[in-house]
Amino acid sequence: MRTVALYGTIAGFITAALVLFSTQGGPAFASHTYHRLQHPNVPPRPGRAGPPVAHSQSHISPPKQAWKYEYKLDRRNYGLSEEQCSVAFPELYKEVERAIAYRQKKGKIALEELDVGWRGDGILYIIDAHGVSDANHRPRSIATLHALNRAISSASEALPDIEFTFTDHDSALRDGDGTHTTWGYSRLASQESVWLMPDFGFWGWPDVGLRSYAELQSYLDADEDDFLDKVPKLVWRGSLNVGSGHDAREGLLKHSADQRWSDVQTLDWSNKTDIDENLLSMQEHCEYMFTAQTEGNTYSGRLKYLLNCHSVLLSHSMQFIEHFHHLLQPSGPKQNYVKLKRDFSDLPRTMETLGKPANLLDTRKIADNALHTFRERYLTPAAEACYWRALIRGWASVQGFKPEIWEDSGEMAMERRIGRKIQRKMRGAPFESYVVMEAVEWDVPSKPRKVCVDK
Repeated sequence: MRTVALYGTIAGFITAALVLFSTQGGPAFASHTYHRLQHPNVPPRPGRAGPPVAHSQSHISPPKQAWKYEYKLDRRNYGLSEEQCSVAFPELYKEVERAIAYRQKKGKIALEELDVGWRGDGILYIIDAHGVSDANHRPRSIATLHALNRAISSASEALPDIEFTFTDHDSALRDGDGTHTTWGYSRLASQESVWLMPDFGFWGWPDVGLRSYAELQSYLDADEDDFLDKVPKLVWRGSLNVGSGHDAREGLLKHSADQRWSDVQTLDWSNKTDIDENLLSMQEHCEYMFTAQTEGNTYSGRLKYLLNCHSVLLSHSMQFIEHFHHLLQPSGPKQNYVKLKRDFSDLPRTMETLGKPANLLDTRKIADNALHTFRERYLTPAAEACYWRALIRGWASVQGFKPEIWEDSGEMAMERRIGRKIQRKMRGAPFESYVVMEAVEWDVPSKPRKVCVDK
């Protein structure tokens, strides 16, 4: 039985530091994938031997059928083994493999690299927590911790002990120099030290109306219209008050204005009347044949949701990379989206071509490929859990230090004696208590906590 705890300190709302500890000691983990990465010319390790085979032909069992991924059965199977994850999602782990290869050249990750002092506006750990009340980063960090814990607690194989940091801030990496060793939702191509994790929206994004990622997939499976029955227009809603994606959004508005195929509109999130009249749910986005994707402050959290629609996604070339972007195919027989110029100047001509009645079957093929690649496989909750565990194993394979489980650097810290037994104290607080208390230390019985409410 494995005991898992999460550790860090909070001095702001931006970055989290965690440690995963297992009672078996570490790092003991299934390492077939990373053994092949580290030793590419060595044949694969043999599997564990099964029971002896009876000599009598009458006792020979039929060969065991190889496991096969089936979307409806396995899309929410969070406990797939490492081997099953490799079978189900063979192309998912490119970003983990990239980060491992980078560290193998650079050298093992050192403990001092996890210092998050480079974040000048606040730091999030889970070692010395004082609560998180920020309306933006609190739900992001909590959602990320829930998703990570789900992947850990459902694991069917042992996971290694690791210590790391993650940032949930859009601008943390955009404004940095790209040399910080941390986990993030996205990165620029030059930021090779950043390890990519699934973003908070794979759990849910309720503050913008997306109550649950899994719920959206269930809704679309049950009620989404056939592609040819959808509204034959391009849909987009968004604000111009963003950072690096402002130019792309302006280009989209410019080149879709007054077009018969366009339902592109801006939103003013500070204007309730505008939101009430023009905001569309993600299910309503999926009622259109064509959806538009634009970057925002950095990456855009809507992309994974739009890729769940059985629609054709149109996107400009993107600067920020997420963990699944390598699966986007802009051309060829497996094309699953349409790539445009960043200023969308080629949008009118592209829409006229895609929307021609004679071309609709070919256009639908793009939507079909997207459906099979993303909603039915690589963007399922099962794939997310597999990616988290691959990320943990990958980090452990290049971690150059042993995480300290106990306080006082492994020394026996005596809290009280029960008879002759000395109880030791582990660093930080376990996930189960942290997400309830949003702290790692509290009085017992606990005192009432203040809740910040926007007025």
